[in-house]
Amino acid sequence: MANKKHAATASNNDSASMDELTQLRTIVFGAAEQKLMAQLAALKSEMEKSINSLEQRLANKISSFQKTVETKQLEIDERIAFIDKSHDDNEANLQKSLDSLYSEHEMFASATQQDFKDLNQSLDNESSTLSNNFDQQISQLKTHLEEVSNELTSSKTDRKTLAKLLATMATNLEDDQL
Repeated sequence: MANKKHAATASNNDSASMDELTQLRTIVFGAAEQKLMAQLAALKSEMEKSINSLEQRLANKISSFQKTVETKQLEIDERIAFIDKSHDDNEANLQKSLDSLYSEHEMFASATQQDFKDLNQSLDNESSTLSNNFDQQISQLKTHLEEVSNELTSSKTDRKTLAKLLATMATNLEDDQL
């Protein structure tokens, strides 16, 4: 128990000496401490104002940046939409032109094929007509030659007359062929 009293007395002495020390500090450093505390409070207030100002400026800059980005995004979207529409229009025009060209090609191919058929038929007909005409002329010439030959044989004409007659026939044949 004696220890407890001694511990309590020591504790009281310590707290009394602390109070005295605090009082001495307040007396010696009180004005400086209050001045420092006032300066700290002023610094704190200034710092809070600066931070608030910086936050406000940062918020304004971010807002301005967002507006600029949104404006640019809208401009880009409009440009892209315009370019897309232009490409779509060009593609549609090209498709129309391609369809038109394909249709014209089909019509031209069909007409050309029919023209070739008509031309082949016409050439075949003309060839047949010419062939028949030549056959008839050759047949007539053979008949005429036989007649003349028989006539010459029967009339006993001289060779000069025969040569003239054959030359005339050759000339007539050439004229008929032309």
